[in-house]
Amino acid sequence: MTATASISTSTLDSRRQHGRAVNAVAAFLRDRLHLPNVYIEPKLHSSIRADVLAIDRAGSGDIHIAEIKLSPGLHDNRANWIQFVGLKQLGEVPAHFRYLVLPNTPKARDLGEKNILFSPDGIGRIGVLLLSQQGNAIPRVELLVEPERFRLDIAGAERVERYLSRSKPDMFVRI
Repeated sequence: MTATASISTSTLDSRRQHGRAVNAVAAFLRDRLHLPNVYIEPKLHSSIRADVLAIDRAGSGDIHIAEIKLSPGLHDNRANWIQFVGLKQLGEVPAHFRYLVLPNTPKARDLGEKNILFSPDGIGRIGVLLLSQQGNAIPRVELLVEPERFRLDIAGAERVERYLSRSKPDMFVRI
C-alpha cells in the first residue's frame, strides 16, 4: 500500500505556480490556433523573453506571444500599471499578437477598460488573459481582451525565424 501525497497550490513556490500558468496558457493557445507550434519559455534574443511563443502554421504563420505576471501589486496609477505588467517590454517583443496573463482579480479585470493596451502608433492591442487557480485543479485561462494585430518589423521577424530554425516546439499538432 502506497501513500499518495497531496500538494496544495497554496504551498507551491512561485516557480511551480508560474510553471502551471505557463502550461495552462500554452494549452489555451494550442486550442485557440489552427495548426500551432508552441514553445515554452523561448530564448528569442538576449534582451527578449517570453513565457509562451506560439506560431500558427495555418495560413500566414502568425506569431503569438504571452507574458505571465502572477505577482500581486497592481496599482491604480497608470505609470505603475505599465511598469508592473511590463507593457513597454511586451510592446517591443516581435509578434503579431501579444498577450498579458494576469491573475483573475478585480484590478486585472479593470485593465481591460484602460487604453494602455493599445500600441502607440495605433496598430495593435495587447490581449489580456485571466488565470484562475483553484486548489489542485488545472489553472483555467479566460480571454478578457481580444488582441489586435501588431505591425511586425523585418528585423523582429528574422529574430523569431532564427529561433524557430534551431528549436523544436514543446507542443505541436501532427498533420
